[in-house]
Amino acid sequence: MITKNFRFLTLALIISGALNVVFLAAFAFSMFQEPTVFQSIARPKSKVQETSNGQLIGSMGRLTFRELVSFLTNRDLVDDGYSKRDLAVAALVAFHHFNIEKALCARPSQVRTLVSGEQSIDVFPGLSEDQFEAIIRFAYQEKWPLTAKGLFNLLQARQSQKDDSLEQAFLVTPEFYALQVLFQKTGAPQETDTLLSLVCEGSWDLLENLSREQSQVLDFSLEKRRALLLSYLSLHSPTAAQLLLRTDFAFALKKLEDRSILDMLTLLKRQSEEGTLFCIELLKSARSDSVWQAAAMTLYAYAGEMPTLPVDPKAVLARFTSTKSSAPALAQPIAPTVSRYHVVKEGESLWKISRQYKVKVDEIVKLNELERDSLFPGMTLKLPQE
Repeated sequence: MITKNFRFLTLALIISGALNVVFLAAFAFSMFQEPTVFQSIARPKSKVQETSNGQLIGSMGRLTFRELVSFLTNRDLVDDGYSKRDLAVAALVAFHHFNIEKALCARPSQVRTLVSGEQSIDVFPGLSEDQFEAIIRFAYQEKWPLTAKGLFNLLQARQSQKDDSLEQAFLVTPEFYALQVLFQKTGAPQETDTLLSLVCEGSWDLLENLSREQSQVLDFSLEKRRALLLSYLSLHSPTAAQLLLRTDFAFALKKLEDRSILDMLTLLKRQSEEGTLFCIELLKSARSDSVWQAAAMTLYAYAGEMPTLPVDPKAVLARFTSTKSSAPALAQPIAPTVSRYHVVKEGESLWKISRQYKVKVDEIVKLNELERDSLFPGMTLKLPQE
């Protein structure tokens, strides 16, 4: 019985060994005769190797900021010794305004230019491992790892979505600082929100040019501030129109041509003391009929009324300046707390002006948000009512 079982076991082992030999032979044959599986795995790699720097940069231009950051550890080579992480850095800088200088605490020592389609892209060869680590760390840890232009673009895109951290990041840029100092040094300091509104209603080039010019030659003149506001006004900025009246009322009233006056009136949609007074003074001036009509229409719009056409300037003045008028009042009182303006002359001081108009120095300082020694010739001061 034992001998019979031993023979059966031996036969089973021989059959099993034979089957293993057959399977091994079949597998070896498939290895040599059907390599398509391995070829298909290798194809994506060969395509990456054949892609040019320009083509890959173009593709990366469609990726999000975080998608590009994920390439910063990819050392796969493309062309001319550049790796995918080199091109990812270039794409971050070009398409997302990544602040590489702040990430590295210096501008990269080497910069080359690649052409992708119609766009020229800066690439930065020779970055060290430490520098890549600094770039990755900055990209992940900073909430706003962007240049001033990148922050500006976000502010413009998110005007209806106030973000304090984004605004704070922009407030410390050299570009915004140049604007803020110009208003401060010309005796017309403004609230941060007002200046941010002005910036967002303009263009990046306008702000950048101001910063560049001020870095070359400091100019804190009235003419500089005036020219800047007129530039913003040409871009249809309502904040520029309000600021021009607030800081340079006499100039706007007397020196602007009719076309500029008409443009300003279309921007003064929100009622203000300066805007109301401006319209009244225009109706008293020798301006053209079109200016009279636009000023009258603005006043009626403030009051929420429909005017009687054709507009009679005298009737409009009687309606909006007579204290005995029985007509309904404006939505907000039009009588301004500021009824007088004074253009500073050479050698004048706050004390002298206060004596001339019989008001306190502190009232002038508070009304104009002045520093005591910030007067200069040509500056327009608001004065309290008599």
